[in-house]
Amino acid sequence: MIFTTAGRPTEALINEAIQLSQLYSGAYISREKRSIQQIINLYHQTVVVVGYERLFLYKDNAETPIFFHPNSAMFRCKAILNGQDDAFIKASGLFEGMSLLDCTAGLGSDSTVASLVVGNKGRVQAIEGSEHVILLQEGLKKWQSSDEKIDAAMRRISIIPKRYEEVLPHLKNNAVDVVYFDPMFEGSILASDGVRGIKQVAVYDGLSEIMVKEAKRVARKRVILKDSWQSRRFAQFGFHQQIRKTSKFHYGILECKE
Repeated sequence: MIFTTAGRPTEALINEAIQLSQLYSGAYISREKRSIQQIINLYHQTVVVVGYERLFLYKDNAETPIFFHPNSAMFRCKAILNGQDDAFIKASGLFEGMSLLDCTAGLGSDSTVASLVVGNKGRVQAIEGSEHVILLQEGLKKWQSSDEKIDAAMRRISIIPKRYEEVLPHLKNNAVDVVYFDPMFEGSILASDGVRGIKQVAVYDGLSEIMVKEAKRVARKRVILKDSWQSRRFAQFGFHQQIRKTSKFHYGILECKE
């Protein structure tokens, strides 16, 4: 992975790019007035650009960069703080002090909402195996919203930069209260402008029976699946599908030991 800066960088921007290249085992190169496409063509690697306000990740071409943005998490968190219900929180049964393992973090929207709800006494771990995980890690550390409670919720999330298939089998029985899957499906990409760019780096592997079994072992209370309303995975793996007539995606629930 190549790290560089926005055009006409300050010394601080250069230093940040160098530090990130070292932290994420990449290579720093000077921008030297080159376009991002020229750098991609020259090095044939993913390029992370350190901008003045955020990071941008470019893969294969310079037309559709990926960047961190909390997307729907902002208005969902604000709605929760105003006493409104959230479909994900309702399906997962999360409340203050509980723990969640988000197996498919994406850009961390659901993890952020969960972290807000479970609070300081709870715990949210988010697994992400795609190369955009650097955007997630840095974004959650640095994003500034207009609400301190939401920012604190982001900071509390613990990121595991691996694929969930590598993580679940090694966790203890009953390690967390809720395990959550949100596998990438085409409907979710097309429905949200905020995640369009992720389709370049997303992991599209289907959910397997083995991983569902592992999730049931690890979860004390529930395993939750978010998927297209037309998905056959709810029935395939025994999830009780929560019908939402006005939504393109539904939640499925698998009750565990308790």
